[in-house]
Amino acid sequence: MQTSEIARMVSTAKEYYWPTFARDASFFDLPTSIITSAEGLFVVDIHGNRYLDTIFGSGAMYLGYNHPEVMEAMLGQMKRVASQCTFFVPTPPAILLAEKIASLTPGSLKYTIFGSNGTDANETAIKIARQYWKIKGQGTKYKVIGRKRNYHGMGLGTLSASGHMFRRAPFEPLMPGFILINSPICYRCPYDLTYPECGVLCAQELRRAIEFEHPSTVACYIGEQTIGGGGVVPPPPEYMKIIRDICDEYDVLLIADEVITGFGKTGFWFECQKYGIVPDIITMGKGIGAGYGPLSGTHVKSEIAELFKGKDAFQHGYTFGGLGYLAAAGLAAIEYVERHNLLARATELGTKIRQELEAIKEGSAVVGDVRVNGVMAAVELVKDKATKAEFPDRAAVARLVADVGLKNGVLLNCLTWYGDIILLFLPLNTSDEELGMVFHALAQAVAEVERRFL
Repeated sequence: MQTSEIARMVSTAKEYYWPTFARDASFFDLPTSIITSAEGLFVVDIHGNRYLDTIFGSGAMYLGYNHPEVMEAMLGQMKRVASQCTFFVPTPPAILLAEKIASLTPGSLKYTIFGSNGTDANETAIKIARQYWKIKGQGTKYKVIGRKRNYHGMGLGTLSASGHMFRRAPFEPLMPGFILINSPICYRCPYDLTYPECGVLCAQELRRAIEFEHPSTVACYIGEQTIGGGGVVPPPPEYMKIIRDICDEYDVLLIADEVITGFGKTGFWFECQKYGIVPDIITMGKGIGAGYGPLSGTHVKSEIAELFKGKDAFQHGYTFGGLGYLAAAGLAAIEYVERHNLLARATELGTKIRQELEAIKEGSAVVGDVRVNGVMAAVELVKDKATKAEFPDRAAVARLVADVGLKNGVLLNCLTWYGDIILLFLPLNTSDEELGMVFHALAQAVAEVERRFL
């Protein structure tokens, strides 16, 4: 674009476009604030600069941008029917995607109801849980237990189940009937204990919460397994098995939010398979349509879904839930992963990422913790490794990380919600060369933070 065109686009954005996620008009003064094209792992901004992305919509584009096979499938379906059909009936790709998902998930998980985003998926799951107990004649079971630092969406219901307090506060009071417990965050344990001597006390907090509220009032537990946007925090290996056992003991439905972690990112199709558990409901988004548009799913056990019939049919749906062209994209992406054995590649990438990040941590005075689960990773920066003290000006650290990344041709995203945490959500088909670019930029950024802020 010409200089005058760029100036006009930035000016128009500032004048008319309300940016999301707590940004204001000044956001458009930053490089990469407007993207004009993307392919593979790379994006091109309005200034013509080409950068390697490391976030991909929090892992939504798990095969990168504009993957040719996914694009071909999606465009082919768009030519047949581009929108939702009359009376909200499905097109063949949505039916086939529902069938395919059922073949990938464990146990009796079978039925999928589609929505447009992760908020939809989680809102739907909560509604299913509440109506399920009414159908069973236990309508007093309506409460939802979520976890601190987890995120389930921007609707008032899903926000009430979420533990991002900075997102909740502007809209309080939120919905009644939602309770939050601590998450398993071993690096900053809320009990000041050390794993494994702690006995995974954070999991047992679910039991205490259910007993305090009384089991006759609790409908479901909802949680991420690995916390995603809150800092890529995987649980201890036995944590989810304990949660499953407690839910079974008290007749509480277990909703696993896999909006971020689903579709191969942990080396399994779904993270619950890594821990050997079968949730009652899995929520999906982002990657379900390969990240190529607004598609989500709420995937439910057969013995739950089959109760919703006749007078108890589920009065729920979305205008654009299950768009056929996005379902076609999702099917093509799954087939590509299967054909190229990319679940194994995710595990391989996770091993490489862990080795490199541990080496960076070992040689740095400012890397307090590194956390890796498949292609998802976090580097937590601290002012003092011994005390885990955070930097007093988190925003300045984050800006420096981003600037160093740009100089090295890589988009580095350093969140400041819970300290300074660099997040990575890499595609399953990331090459070793591209991985090397990421590690080089990360090492340079970490070294510059140490030089400037210690």
